[in-house]
Amino acid sequence: MVLSSIISFIFSSIVCFFIIKYFPKYFYDPVKGGTQKLHHRPTPRAGGLGIFVGLIFAGLILTIKDVPYLNYFWLFVVSSFPAFAGGLLEDITKKVSVKKRFVFMLISGVLAVLLLGSIVVRVDIPLVDQIFSFYPFAFVFTVFAIAGLTNAINIIDGFNGLASGVSISIFFAISYVAFINNDFFVLSVSLIMIGAVLGFFIFNYPFGLIFLGDGGAYLVGFTIAVLSILLVKNHPQISAWFPIAVAVYPIYETLFSIYRRKFLRKVSPTQPDRFHLHTLLYKTIVKKLLGTSNPVYRNPATSPLIWAVNMVGVIPAVLFWDNTPVLVSFILLFVAVYTKIYFSILRSKLPKGMKR
Repeated sequence: MVLSSIISFIFSSIVCFFIIKYFPKYFYDPVKGGTQKLHHRPTPRAGGLGIFVGLIFAGLILTIKDVPYLNYFWLFVVSSFPAFAGGLLEDITKKVSVKKRFVFMLISGVLAVLLLGSIVVRVDIPLVDQIFSFYPFAFVFTVFAIAGLTNAINIIDGFNGLASGVSISIFFAISYVAFINNDFFVLSVSLIMIGAVLGFFIFNYPFGLIFLGDGGAYLVGFTIAVLSILLVKNHPQISAWFPIAVAVYPIYETLFSIYRRKFLRKVSPTQPDRFHLHTLLYKTIVKKLLGTSNPVYRNPATSPLIWAVNMVGVIPAVLFWDNTPVLVSFILLFVAVYTKIYFSILRSKLPKGMKR
């Protein structure tokens, strides 16, 4: 497992290096491309390609070693491909609509259920669990849940190292719980993804030489969703609230963004804006702490603040993975803290150009 993780790191970093050095123009993300963009030079957004290649080469190591879960691993790769491909196509062409990309995510969700058996079977609420015993309902719910978390990592991908740092911590948490419960497939994929994402991270943080891109964000989000669901399904002792707790930051950021856009700003939930928590921190607190407006310093300085926020969910998930009441309590605590911080910043004097 460790060898496959090292291999994924090596090949991910090699691909990212070659994209930056020799093929950046094919994946450029323009500086002026939307209200949510906060970088200041053209940058290739194909980090996901490096992660996917790292995943494939790690799979070759597993094939050579003929691990017991080998077929399962390649079925996972097949399941992840539509979401990754849809995102990568957008990274290259900039012409794939949000709806079309979401369809690709749904296809990956369907494949995950059919090929891997990754389906939500319980939520540890007695009456509600009876509903999930009805397969068609569980099937549809799972597909949309996977697609939702797949997109959630893309939602938080706003600054150098932000999404990748959050994802690495989540994969560490999943790998720990998988190890404790002797789930070697989930453990192996988690470690491989840690290596692959780290191979990208070293070029993305702190200076943003390459971006994760939609393809990378979708691949990472899909993997987190599928592995979390499999842990809960295959191990009754793991709380059904573990997946929510471990990924509570990207999940709540996504749900809150939908609420904010739809009900507070009266715009489409899919319309990008500059009102994510990480953007508000960048525009206010980070600027004040650093005493500079230079984005070269403010951009990477924002990510550690969000990493800390993310750990409010990750640490309890690791410590109390089998305790539903405690996990629910920490999830509610996270929601309260996030919301308090968000509206406290929003009520402060925002920079000119950031209309509420």
